[in-house]
Amino acid sequence: MVVSSFTPQKVLQVDGYSLWPRALTTEAYVWALRGTQVLTGYQVTIAVTFLGTFLSVAIMSGAAYALSNKRFKFRNPLGFYFYFTMLFGGGLIPWYITCRMLGLYDNIWALIVPSLVNPWWIFVIRNYFNSLPIEVLESARIDGASDLQILTRVVLPLSTPVLATAALFVAVGYWNDWWLGTILLDFAPFRPLPVLILRIMNSTRAINEAMLAKGAGITIDMSQIPTLSVRMATAVITIGPIILLYPFVQRYFIKGLTLGAIKG
Repeated sequence: MVVSSFTPQKVLQVDGYSLWPRALTTEAYVWALRGTQVLTGYQVTIAVTFLGTFLSVAIMSGAAYALSNKRFKFRNPLGFYFYFTMLFGGGLIPWYITCRMLGLYDNIWALIVPSLVNPWWIFVIRNYFNSLPIEVLESARIDGASDLQILTRVVLPLSTPVLATAALFVAVGYWNDWWLGTILLDFAPFRPLPVLILRIMNSTRAINEAMLAKGAGITIDMSQIPTLSVRMATAVITIGPIILLYPFVQRYFIKGLTLGAIKG
């Protein structure tokens, strides 16, 4: 994909995709970065990813702590409620009507709120909370700490591996999501990057609209647009930041941070 993004359009048409092209060019990146939509899409996607990931992990951690707290008498009904949503769904039309009724339409929250809670990750985080030494939690409770203080000052610091793992996958989901932007954005002046790529993949006419400079008022011969290499270049531009995120989070994919946490 990276090599094809630097390959001239004519070479791709004649030789197809190859790891060793006959020529290299940056023409596709010039086209991809020519207009303002790619930059706007980057800003929207970055904002949605950071804000959505933070809110999602915070909400799911609170729900997981409630399910793992044996003092909470409604934890079994609440757990069944989360589990039930993994088995049955209301369908696309009720989901769309609900989003519209909640005001999740043509605004930035339409790209964040519908994906905030993932029941599967709630149960994963809950299971990790259950594996923490109960002595640590009891000692904090004896010292007078509230449930919120225990969660923020004891449980979350000891749960960095599972939180980092959940945050990574949630961030990847937000970064790559095209469904919400396609369904819930109609007249909004912004589009996330995946939706922009979808438009490019579906229609060469969309390339002309997306890559033209704003207000340029010029006409471009569509045969001159490197559509094949532009698709690859846009994909490379899109996946770059999320790939760079992996090395920083990978070091948290370990266990054993609770060793030595219990007071003697």
